[in-house]
Amino acid sequence: MAIIPLHIVDAFAERPFTGNPAAIIPNAANLSEAEMLQITDDLSMEAGFVLPPKTAEADVRLRFFTKRREANLSGHVVIAAFASMADRGFYKPHADGIGVRLETGAGILPVTLAAGADGRTLITLRLPGPRFGEPVPAGEVAAALGLPEEFLRIGDHGPQRVSCGFDQIIVPVNDRNAMRGVFRDMEAIGELTDRRGVGGLTLFSPDTYAGDADFHCRFFHPRVGADEDVASGTSLGAAAAYIVDRGLVPATDHVALVTEQGHSLGRPTRAEMDVHSSNGRIAAVELVATGAVVMRGSFHFNRRLVMAAT
Repeated sequence: MAIIPLHIVDAFAERPFTGNPAAIIPNAANLSEAEMLQITDDLSMEAGFVLPPKTAEADVRLRFFTKRREANLSGHVVIAAFASMADRGFYKPHADGIGVRLETGAGILPVTLAAGADGRTLITLRLPGPRFGEPVPAGEVAAALGLPEEFLRIGDHGPQRVSCGFDQIIVPVNDRNAMRGVFRDMEAIGELTDRRGVGGLTLFSPDTYAGDADFHCRFFHPRVGADEDVASGTSLGAAAAYIVDRGLVPATDHVALVTEQGHSLGRPTRAEMDVHSSNGRIAAVELVATGAVVMRGSFHFNRRLVMAAT
């Protein structure tokens, strides 16, 4: 019987029980992949496992699991993991920020930890560079969502495949009311993502709840994790890249976008996306957020039962 320490952390949150929860398991080097998946399933939330790096080019390694499978990258789990490590004193951020090289399945990514005036740790993750794929017919997306096609366009811009470490369809919505309520046919959304070979579907609208937010977002990934996510860093990164690339905000070398998400799930979240451009091309997309530690503890884990099950 092993005793496994863990933190439960709300990412994109300034206080507990308002963000996207993740389980963070430190010192996970002795756990097998099957055990990581079993722990994730038992905790019923996405989990991040902190490991020594495999390469000298990185300082720390994270593995990401949903209840269904391992993922290459999860933005909200990165935020939660570094909030956890700062809380444990593994890193001691200061006002000027410290840099960490994070090893993930999506490559080695720069992370910066800075101490805020209020004592919270501000975490900046540079996401993998955006990749823009094929346009997706608005009618095909509308059929999966059960929405009129005319809502899924802002100006001349419609749905398109985009990735910032996680392939998805970015869907502009010209009226937030079209995004409200419950999307009940997750099988239709799953069939769309299967057909298009993507992991999820991100909707965004410039019609926001909060006056200081730039875009309201919703993210669905029924084949990979939860049907709808409270907030996802990789989905927000891809949406921000699309917004800047399509000129939906004034073009400058540095665009800071404030996003809101999670209202439909009763857990409103906020994040900042910083999009850096050079010579008219997007050079980097950064996720900036905080996390709030909700729980510190441990649980008993019977390794023999997991070995028998696998």
